[in-house]
Amino acid sequence: MKTYITTAHEEEYSDKSRILGVLLNFDSNSKRVDSLVYIYHKNMYIFFNTIIDMNDYLFYGDNKTKRAYLSEEDFDKIYDNTINGKFSETLTWM
Repeated sequence: MKTYITTAHEEEYSDKSRILGVLLNFDSNSKRVDSLVYIYHKNMYIFFNTIIDMNDYLFYGDNKTKRAYLSEEDFDKIYDNTINGKFSETLTWM
């Protein structure tokens, strides 16, 4: 199944230090396949499955929180193209 990603929502910290956002993964019929939350900081995207996981990471620096990293350059390549399957399945989760 071919899918695409788009930014559904973003909010930037007032000091512009990072962006928090929601990424939508959808198919060719515009049906939602998946969604992830992310932090964009210093040219790096950090993806989380849930808002709670993202908050734990932000508040506590929890190294046990499931997350995936992707450079801005690698993200841009994926963002502009189709994906085979879910976006979350293309990431390497820690």
